[in-house]
Formats: sequence, C-alpha cells, structure tokens
Amino acid sequence: MNRLCKPGNFFVSALTGLVLATSSVHAADTPTAIAGESTIVIVERCNKYIESAHWFYRDYQWSLSITPTTCARRTQESGTPFIWNELTRDYSNGRYWKNTHGMRHQLICHMEIARDKPQWNLEPWRPDVGYSKTLEAGCNHVIPLPEKAP
Repeated sequence: MNRLCKPGNFFVSALTGLVLATSSVHAADTPTAIAGESTIVIVERCNKYIESAHWFYRDYQWSLSITPTTCARRTQESGTPFIWNELTRDYSNGRYWKNTHGMRHQLICHMEIARDKPQWNLEPWRPDVGYSKTLEAGCNHVIPLPEKAP
C-alpha cells in the first residue's frame, strides 16, 4: 500500500491546495481492515487565516484581539488546526501568551458562535474549563472548575 494512502496520513494536492486526510482506528493499517472504517475529509486551506492581531489591556487583564481573514471565517471545524497553527506560529512569542488550551477553546468557540464578529478576543487569563463550558459561557468563562481536595 502507498504510504500516503494509509489511514491517518495527509495528502496535499499541489494543484488544488486541498488537504485530504484519512483517519480510522489503528487496525486499518493491517490488511484485515474492514472497508468503511476510514473517512476522507476535504478541507479548504486559506493562504492566510489571521489578517492581524494585537495585545490590548482591558479591565486589568491582557487580551489578544484577532481579526480573521474572510477565508478563516468560512473555515469549518476540520480546519481549526490550521488557524490555531498560524496563530501560535505568529503570535505565541508574546509575553502574555499562556493557557494555550483555554485560548484554543475560546478560538473554537468564536468559530462556533461568533464567526462574524469583527474581532475575536482570546483571553489567556480566563480559566481553562474545557470546550463545552467555554461554549456554554459564550466563550467568556470566568469561574474556574472546582479543584479536588488534596
């Protein structure tokens, strides 16, 4: 079997700019894999996802204000890693960058419920409470999860 065609690998078409990804359980790498255990996902790739971003100080806290490109606003859930990769590549060297899991959840939340807002504000000071609670709080969770007693 061609290595690029094995489940779990990506194939990038130079002609169309599309990324094809296959995924399945580990058993799909074996010759006994059952047909239908993998999925091909076609993801539109943008040349650029972040038009601009800058840190600003509001209510005694630092926030990263992101202006996404038009293409980024069209990006579906399967393309989220591409936006996050560009964001971390270009902006994670700032001294206020921290709480990456919480910021990633905020980014995905903005793509889910605030896609058309002019800017998406990611706030590293917000507690990482997981994606579902971030979504429930409209991307702006302020109460941390209770910690278990020692």
